[in-house]
Amino acid sequence: MKKQIIAAGVTATVAVAGLTGLGVANAATNSSSSKPMSGLVSAIAKKFNLKESDVQSVVDANRTEMEAQHETDVKAQVTQLVKDGKLTKAQADLITAKRAELQKTRETNRTSMDGKTHAERKSAMDAERTALDKWFSDNNIPADYRYLVFGGGRGHGGSGGPRGGGHRDGTRSNYNYSSSSTTN
Repeated sequence: MKKQIIAAGVTATVAVAGLTGLGVANAATNSSSSKPMSGLVSAIAKKFNLKESDVQSVVDANRTEMEAQHETDVKAQVTQLVKDGKLTKAQADLITAKRAELQKTRETNRTSMDGKTHAERKSAMDAERTALDKWFSDNNIPADYRYLVFGGGRGHGGSGGPRGGGHRDGTRSNYNYSSSSTTN
């Protein structure tokens, strides 16, 4: 029963945090990015008199499940885009390989932004975006499908949806990658 209460409380809190941006604010004030949302985990544990490790375990399990589901969703989107003739099989394979490459890079460099200023982080992200834009152009993949590569389930903006650069249904993105504004 106690685990069900923990799971329900953490799930609800994580959902609210994601919607309000609390996770982003917490990550910005947290000195360690190795345990995402550790401040929130601490607050939940304290509020409900639970062991912090139990709460962190539930958060980690939920995150793993969400990432696996996201990966399944993206693979299904790519498959559908090939079926619809919007991407070639070769382009789909390149996108899949690039996603895997970027995920490994993100995991390897998880703490590389720690201690950097906002301007330094923005500059690094802009450089990564520029390199990725060139990769799309070099591989003749329409820019509308950037959302399939940008979000890795972790990191800034998440994946899918307008913040991640695209829509879960595979429709055109309204995000302008050359600036921080949206276009109509």
